Amino acid sequence: MTRTLNCTYINRPIGPLADDVANARRLLGMTDESIRRDVRELRQWLNDEPDLPNTFEGVDTDWWLENYLTINKNQVDRAKANLRVYFQLRNLIPEVMGNRNPETDRYMIQTYNSVLISLVPTIMDKSRKLVIFKHRADVPASNYHPVAVVKQSICIGEILFAEGFDHTSCVIVFDLGTFRLNHLVRYPIGLLRRFFFYVWKAYPERVAQIHIINPPNILSAVMALFKPFLKSKIRKRIIVHQNFESLLEHVPLKYLPKDYGGESLSLIELHEQWRQKVIDYQPYLNICLDRQRNVGQNKNTSDSSGSNN
Repeated sequence: MTRTLNCTYINRPIGPLADDVANARRLLGMTDESIRRDVRELRQWLNDEPDLPNTFEGVDTDWWLENYLTINKNQVDRAKANLRVYFQLRNLIPEVMGNRNPETDRYMIQTYNSVLISLVPTIMDKSRKLVIFKHRADVPASNYHPVAVVKQSICIGEILFAEGFDHTSCVIVFDLGTFRLNHLVRYPIGLLRRFFFYVWKAYPERVAQIHIINPPNILSAVMALFKPFLKSKIRKRIIVHQNFESLLEHVPLKYLPKDYGGESLSLIELHEQWRQKVIDYQPYLNICLDRQRNVGQNKNTSDSSGSNN
């Protein structure tokens, strides 16, 4: 059932931050004083940039900038470079900046029903969040649309910018046991190139590790497609597991969904939680679309200082 969330104005939480959020700030060396100073600098920079907005509708601007600073490793210059890309996404990758409603967009509906993208809420050691991606075995590959996955990822990023980051990096597990060649051929090269360069800069989620479990026979083809778009430091963080036990050397069993014998909710339960959250946040996500208006194209958006690592 759809629940309309009141997203008219999202404020910084009243009182102390949640433990996981506060711990992420500590690990990045952020203090109340440094946050006020750096957010003030970002606000001044926005004021000085005539083609960028200096306030954000729908959310407390200082709180949003604090979260953006967090995901940018507490680096002000990095945040500035990535913010400019963030505001230009309508020009840079317009196909993912349209309807992102899992109830009305046909490709979003089909893709939500063909894959599982599950974010485990329990934070692991070193303030890392576990994310698991898997194709559903009983859905034809023709229902899978990579553009819709990018839309879904952007929605998750926007919600985290508004709610607050409770982690400093993520660990991604790709369960490829149900991955087929028909999935692979649906990836448009042009989209991949712009996704890894622009979207990952605008939403610079840090990746600590990438684990591949249940590798298919076509794994070499998968790697050949994706590896050229990854920086060398990310490629070095990819670990292919020939057995489940080797994954547990990196991801303790208790954090995994119960599909794998862990203590977390199932993959489908976690996936559906975020589907509903994206539905609930539609009023705010529409505000975010308006925020990412066209800005001047004469600025340099190719500076690698904003690249994800």
